[in-house]
Amino acid sequence: MQATPSWNFVHCENGSEEMKWGPVGRAPLSGEPVELGEFVPNDRMYIHNRARPPQLDRRTWRLKLSGDALRRPRSFTYDELLAMPSVTVKRTIDCGANCAAFFPKLPPGGTDNRWLPVGYTQWHFGAVGAAEWTGVRAKDVLAAAGAESPMDVKFAGLDVIVNHSFPGGTTRYSQVASADKVLKDDTLLAYRMNGADLPVDHGYPLRLILSGWAAVTYIKWLGEIEVSKHRIAPTGLQTRHVLVGPAYPNPVPLSVGPVRSAIEHDPEITLHPGNITLRGRAWSGAGAIERVDVSVEKLVAPGRWVTEMPWRQAKLLSAPEPYMWVRFEVP
Repeated sequence: MQATPSWNFVHCENGSEEMKWGPVGRAPLSGEPVELGEFVPNDRMYIHNRARPPQLDRRTWRLKLSGDALRRPRSFTYDELLAMPSVTVKRTIDCGANCAAFFPKLPPGGTDNRWLPVGYTQWHFGAVGAAEWTGVRAKDVLAAAGAESPMDVKFAGLDVIVNHSFPGGTTRYSQVASADKVLKDDTLLAYRMNGADLPVDHGYPLRLILSGWAAVTYIKWLGEIEVSKHRIAPTGLQTRHVLVGPAYPNPVPLSVGPVRSAIEHDPEITLHPGNITLRGRAWSGAGAIERVDVSVEKLVAPGRWVTEMPWRQAKLLSAPEPYMWVRFEVP
């Protein structure tokens, strides 16, 4: 695993390191504040692993393709993927459970009588980041294996997750996506992050990028792809990554990430009276953020807020781009 110095991360649980959101725009590197722009450096990107990363050697690693929608099931070496046309995209990746610490806690449930979602990763704003991803289009890899009229595609990682609620006590992390999504030009099998080889904690040697979807679907340490002419039932942890409740009579799998925004300051901060400029970032899995409006309210009594500053349009500090966050400021 990569080094996770305490000044960059908040330790949440084993395998989960949250990027400190407050300093995201002015990261204290080597004791000096440094302005961060569009991208989060590889060694500052949040980490969410459910098992110890597998030890893989790209010289012997293989990507195996199988399924009834392939005319030529085969394996790819790392060098064979490098030899294919490469694509680079800018993408913000946002954990499906980002901001979970702000959700209302559900009543006790289950045999241990816990208040949910306590016991799950209590992210604040820092389970998000933007990077430049380089890889090969998934559709090019499928075409090289002779894909014909696929309906569903299943991606499986090489990590082994110990979880006694699954048969045999272990499961592999996997994601099923419709062929319509997989065959889009910006669905990548990425091998580089910000111009460097993928770090181990971010999926080395290969990870899936499903542009706009919650990062919980971005399989790391990718090892197998099943391409089918039929629907593939989700397995393992994917069966739990669903929206449920009165608004969802049938569980809906997580896919497109929501609109989110956050002001860039530490969780506990005192702002003295006077003129200040608020800065922040906004992002969405549905496309580009074209406008940000900010309102400030003041807590005058428990549960009672009054408007301190009405809605005001913020100035964008970066150009709107699909699936990328924008930086903004408002005086």
